[in-house]
Amino acid sequence: MKKTVSIFMALVFVLACAISAYAAPAEIPADTKAIVAKGTTQVTVSGSVRVRGETRYNTNNFNKDVGGNMNYFDQQVRLRVQADVTPNTTAVISLENGAANSSDYVWGSETVEGKATIPVGNGKQGDLYVLEAWIQHKGSGLFGVPAGFKIGHQPTKLGYGMFLDHSKFGNDAAMFFINPIKELTLALVYGKVTENNTWSEDDHNLYSFVAAYSPDKNTNLSFDASYVDAQSVGMGIGTGAYKTPMHLWNFGLRGDTKIAGFGLKADIEIQTGKAKSQGVGYPEVKYSGWAFKVGADYKLDPVTLSLTYGYGSGDDGTDASKNKQFQTFQSGTWKEDFTYVYDYRTKTSAKNYSRTAYADNTYIANLHYLKLGAKANVTKDLSADLGIFWLRAAKDVHIMSSSAPKSKDLGWEIDGKITYKIDRNLNYWVEGGYLFAGSAFDPSATKSADNAYAFRQGVSLSF
Repeated sequence: MKKTVSIFMALVFVLACAISAYAAPAEIPADTKAIVAKGTTQVTVSGSVRVRGETRYNTNNFNKDVGGNMNYFDQQVRLRVQADVTPNTTAVISLENGAANSSDYVWGSETVEGKATIPVGNGKQGDLYVLEAWIQHKGSGLFGVPAGFKIGHQPTKLGYGMFLDHSKFGNDAAMFFINPIKELTLALVYGKVTENNTWSEDDHNLYSFVAAYSPDKNTNLSFDASYVDAQSVGMGIGTGAYKTPMHLWNFGLRGDTKIAGFGLKADIEIQTGKAKSQGVGYPEVKYSGWAFKVGADYKLDPVTLSLTYGYGSGDDGTDASKNKQFQTFQSGTWKEDFTYVYDYRTKTSAKNYSRTAYADNTYIANLHYLKLGAKANVTKDLSADLGIFWLRAAKDVHIMSSSAPKSKDLGWEIDGKITYKIDRNLNYWVEGGYLFAGSAFDPSATKSADNAYAFRQGVSLSF
């Protein structure tokens, strides 16, 4: 495997083709920046402090008689340093508190050094982790046209993120890009997704070719062919569990444009691949999922209305040698164009790639959805965002209990977000959703699913 990676990396360096736009920047908006200059080098320091409180009801079990609700506060701190050494060469280091799999700490969860008669509290909060650490260089000396590389740990995303969106924490990646013409970017990308992880998830490598074309300021087209090479994934459950290599291809074609006041967007993703057989009783599994999304929006100042339909294939589990569900790589985060409760705060209608359990944050896998949305800048300092979702599984499921009858009815959801600008870079917001749960969430054969909701409010300051 190491020899294969070395050959590939050498080829990538020779071709010098990758796409800087493949990486999504960390979400640290700032209108003001502190700059320290030494010679031609400029160092920019920015960051943010965020405090949020969240409430969840019935999202774990859809059974109000059992409980399992929660209320908590969390806090995030970010500090970002960007060094522009020359107009062509940049490095970024971004630090974030929390843990390896979280971007914040929960209030009151610190290791304490409390003394006296009540020995609690009095503790520091939140370790610092590297969120970004990358170097980028772009020049025209080698080919006579702009070309370069971006290498290091960075948030990553393919297209609109239907297949892969790791923009929350990112991956270790090397990207080499070239612009043959101003409107066209070609890319080769290598990403190390996992290395030396648990027995079931070891040595995932991502290889992508990306082409992005923008003929004018209103139109964007892109294509990518991505190959996931996993040397060890866990298949099966219990005594039938086994490890095997998995090789998955994803082909994506997408575009967006503005015509006569309408914004139009479309995306289609097609997959093929297999998990290898490990002998009798451990069949080869062929993957053949696909997904698409189409949407339109229109602005009636100050309101922008939108309509989106999406579909991701599912699998009924009747053939052990075939998996027709659309597979996704996602961050554990809320996508503001998608559901807050169904996707972000509870299990979804999609199972993991080995079909052993229902998963969360699966986005469009095993799903039909229709969204009617509206955004508005109510005043200079107040904005609102509303979404109404109809949700239906592509294949029958019983998400909460195998004893409940299978169903495609996931229900429908209302989501919203209101943001108020208190001061420069200082915002207060409330966001969340209410899921009118369908029968696919029934907790048992004799109990219908209770509705679920989750919402949070927060204050953030960026600088």
